[in-house]
Amino acid sequence: MPLELNIQDDFAAILDGGEPITLKRRDSAATIAVAKAWRFSSRTGEAEPSGGHVAQRDIVWQFPWDDANQPPRLGDAILDAAGECFTILSVEPLGAKTRWRCTTRNLRLVYQLNDRIDVQQAVWEDPGGGPEIVGWTTVRSAVPARIQPSQLAIDNESDPATATATYRILLGEELDLNADSRFVDPQGNVYQLIDLTQAERIDALPVATVLKQPAGS
Repeated sequence: MPLELNIQDDFAAILDGGEPITLKRRDSAATIAVAKAWRFSSRTGEAEPSGGHVAQRDIVWQFPWDDANQPPRLGDAILDAAGECFTILSVEPLGAKTRWRCTTRNLRLVYQLNDRIDVQQAVWEDPGGGPEIVGWTTVRSAVPARIQPSQLAIDNESDPATATATYRILLGEELDLNADSRFVDPQGNVYQLIDLTQAERIDALPVATVLKQPAGS
């Protein structure tokens, strides 16, 4: 008697070593639970020259999919059973779109986002002499980030000489930033936003170029 196998319904049942995952849509809070997925392959390597301190972890997942849902998309995220977040870099339908294979990357692991920063927005008022900043309001707290020095410029023309420190902040989340945005670290140091790059890339984190200002500025 031939064995009848329903790939869509039986894939999770015959899967050995699977785990539950959650697919989170990009730019949305919507999630879809998948009861069992398989880590088809896992690779860890150096993301950039760093003496091995900056690691890159790529995982290929396979999992069954209910075709009543919109398929996984580039930029969506997969959260594993431990809560680690992997951004989807490529998707491939299998088994008449009842199964999907997704290549993903843990971007937070890549850049070791061990810092936490608050995002603040300027509050403007016009007391009569024209608009001016009268305060700051925190719009996001404890955002995962990596703050690293970029450049130190010395102005020997001034008396006394002054130094301007430029930093790069790698952001663990997509943020709505503008000219009135700034960052504050747990020590109270303020970072003025100069530029934002890589905001639209799914294979890399957004990078803010900032000027460091004294605590309490």
